[in-house]
Amino acid sequence: MRDYEAVSVVEALRSGVASRRLSAIFSYGREALLEQVEQDLEASAAGVTRCLLLRGNFGEGKTHFLNCVYNRAQERNFVVSFVALSKETPFNRLDRVYPKIVAGTYLPHAADPGVEGLIQDLRPGSEVAGELLAFAEQNLHPKISFVLRNYLEGGDTYQQHLLYSDLAGEWLPLSQLKSLHRLNFGVPARIERFRSRIDVWDYFRFLSQLIKLRGYAGWVILFDEFELVATLGIAARSEAYCNLGHFLFPDEKTGLPFTYTIFSIAAEFWPAVLVPLRRRRADPDQIPARFFAQGEAAKAETAKRVLNTLLRDIVTLESLPRSEVRRLLEAVCDLHARAYGWTPTVDVDHILEATKADRLRTKIRYALEYLDLKYLYGEEPLVHIGRLEVASAGGTAGAAPEEGDDSLLPR
Repeated sequence: MRDYEAVSVVEALRSGVASRRLSAIFSYGREALLEQVEQDLEASAAGVTRCLLLRGNFGEGKTHFLNCVYNRAQERNFVVSFVALSKETPFNRLDRVYPKIVAGTYLPHAADPGVEGLIQDLRPGSEVAGELLAFAEQNLHPKISFVLRNYLEGGDTYQQHLLYSDLAGEWLPLSQLKSLHRLNFGVPARIERFRSRIDVWDYFRFLSQLIKLRGYAGWVILFDEFELVATLGIAARSEAYCNLGHFLFPDEKTGLPFTYTIFSIAAEFWPAVLVPLRRRRADPDQIPARFFAQGEAAKAETAKRVLNTLLRDIVTLESLPRSEVRRLLEAVCDLHARAYGWTPTVDVDHILEATKADRLRTKIRYALEYLDLKYLYGEEPLVHIGRLEVASAGGTAGAAPEEGDDSLLPR
């Protein structure tokens, strides 16, 4: 008899797309790294800002590991944001990253994403509202405190929708905010110019403070596919490194307390831009020099520190040892048996030998194809491994980069 819960898990494995559900079931061989994450979460809950750079090969489980962290963080009462960087979410533009973060933010035990649950039940005059307003007025761009005050004390539901949308990254024009303020309070609002590219960091700080004041342990931000920074031009990459500095080297006054950030980076990022080749200089040589030439010494120092960190201080997600891969494949076989109500006779060592030089994702797909054919035809199948397609976070597929592939090189 079929076990439909097992069927859904097998189909999720077959798709090759990592998910939080799969990560709750499969976390083999990552116990030591997850222990480090647990320690970092504990430190973040105590107010320390932590950041982890995670390096790994394509298909070896980086996104899967981020989902494992997601599950651990939610169990510890952290609010978690999960963002895959892309052309639509370029890391050199934090004003475009922030709305994606809000859209990918989940409160513990919440089924739907978003941060409206943090603010919709705040009441003017309450202790939390007072602390949040005081923090915004004393530490952030004036626009944020005006948006918050009008949200708390203003008019109708439509106004609240506009004001919440601004806090979620859909920037409300200052002219419209001033009109709302005059309508609600009868006095003009004097608000200095808001530059989204520069001032967006204050929205990060606002959200970090809001999360803590609402009683959560802290905030975990998971960035996937940071290697796509390598496809940006040199000017955009330079800004992306400076933005990474916000998370790696938090300033005491402007950092994000109670926040833990992880960046997942494919190993191909290093030869793409960080290692010098005959045809180009490496970023650690040219980017700081470029900032110095433009008279931006502070950015030059930040970029230099970030690039040195990327070269020297990074955690590598090692390939799983054979014993752990074997344990994983045995679990896949057991799931397939329960899913389709049969008792397969499978030589796991044969699967391991046939996929010896392949990525973990390929091993799992091979095992499922092998099991499907054996289930359908009842005899030993012959499965050939060709050039596989790798699904991106956006759902599109492309050929998996091979050894020496320059698909990440800046154009």
